[in-house]
Amino acid sequence: MKHVFVAGDAYTTHFFDLPLENDEELSLFPSIQVASYHVANFALMLRDTGLLGLGISAGDALLISNFSLEPIKDRPVLIRQEGQFIVRIAADVNPVECVFTTTSDADTPLILPSENIRIAGVVSGIIPHLEP
Repeated sequence: MKHVFVAGDAYTTHFFDLPLENDEELSLFPSIQVASYHVANFALMLRDTGLLGLGISAGDALLISNFSLEPIKDRPVLIRQEGQFIVRIAADVNPVECVFTTTSDADTPLILPSENIRIAGVVSGIIPHLEP
């Protein structure tokens, strides 16, 4: 088993702040135990239902890695824009603009110029219902 630090809460409906200036700050946060094969750099607690169609519920811990060996299309990713973050599904990523969605029909797709964003991480695993 290995420890992964829980850096904060995550949302698919709005941008949020994360204290991810350096890895040393992560050690100040609580941690969860995961299988030693996980490549996650940190975890986030999902606080809404925007990924419910993927079987990911509010209260689940999202394990976030800073790389993916597989394509990220149609996978949940952590996006950074102007110092804030959001978790969305990468529907279309290209050099001009990117489209990010949720599994809820109520959420409008997020279309962002590629030059203004950074994909800061990929959801590499989920720990279900870590918190009620």
